Amino acid sequence: MHYSIRFQRACAAPPEVVYGLLIDVARWPDWIPEVRSAVWEDAGIRAGTREGAIRRIAVSGLAMREKILIDDGPHHHAYRIVSGIPVTDHRADVHIDERAGGSLIVWRATFRSRIPFAGPLIWLMLRASMPRMATALAKAAERRPG
Repeated sequence: MHYSIRFQRACAAPPEVVYGLLIDVARWPDWIPEVRSAVWEDAGIRAGTREGAIRRIAVSGLAMREKILIDDGPHHHAYRIVSGIPVTDHRADVHIDERAGGSLIVWRATFRSRIPFAGPLIWLMLRASMPRMATALAKAAERRPG
């Protein structure tokens, strides 16, 4: 079974500021309380893009690795979880659209569970964490100079 989740948050900061925070993973612990550490496993940037790069995130007892699929700043960032959560066919897209007075952050994820009957639990976990991340991203961006 395929699961899907989507959240959006308005932000008073411009897309460039929001996107800058999103890709500066070393600073994630500064604005996402659940994140203990976040690093690029490799140089992170190849030929001016993060596409193909892997980031490692330690969150509340979990260690996840995510592969960057799209690095089209400042409006589109996409990734998939490659380890740490028992999912397959995972894809998350973060769209940051410019709008009057700032931006709109739209975070969407789809996945299948690798473990039978675990899908609803994973969905609930994402349902709890994704809005917190989107809200934290918006608030942190609003605190930064534009």
